[in-house]
Amino acid sequence: MASIADLDYTDNFADNKQPFLTDLRESLDSIEAYVNDKVKDNFLQVTADAFPSAYAFGDDGVGLFTMNLYEATTALASYSGGDITIAATGSWTDVDAANVKVDFTPELAGDFRVVFQFSVESVSSNSTNETDVRFRLTDSSTNSTALPRVKLVTGVNATTNTVPVDITHEFSSLTAVAQSVKLQYFITTSTNTVIKVLANSNDPVGMAAEKI
Repeated sequence: MASIADLDYTDNFADNKQPFLTDLRESLDSIEAYVNDKVKDNFLQVTADAFPSAYAFGDDGVGLFTMNLYEATTALASYSGGDITIAATGSWTDVDAANVKVDFTPELAGDFRVVFQFSVESVSSNSTNETDVRFRLTDSSTNSTALPRVKLVTGVNATTNTVPVDITHEFSSLTAVAQSVKLQYFITTSTNTVIKVLANSNDPVGMAAEKI
């Protein structure tokens, strides 16, 4: 582990007479140099490694943030209010704009990793069937590059398939204002199938946003 040298100030005082002004200055200068080099500079080094440039000292000993470095997670959310049927729309569409989202407000601008975990159910209604759907995350200005795909062709009527999906994206340089990341879908093919994003007590939608 890194260490900092103990303070050892310059002491040229004579025991049998009053100190000269030069002796006092020399001693105080050595203390000033230690404070600036060992205390101030090392503390600024830790701050630079731990926080971005926007961090500012308040000179009051009071923490600036509700969540400290140990409490890295900014937001956790889940939804189990009922399975959500999704249908082809010809464009990217919110799964559920009101519920399948994670809201958070960064205390300091920076990068955030957002993770959604959920399951997709496909139920066929004919032996000729196909499900082909993709998912993404969006904050309405940036979309995730990962596009998990669920494609199923069973060839059997009345077949139920359930597929777990995990999608992650790192949103960079988010500002310290309210943020909302939603789950969207795009159905390429839905032939004789009913497609649902499960959202119940056994299969909730899990969502998290974490400062990175």
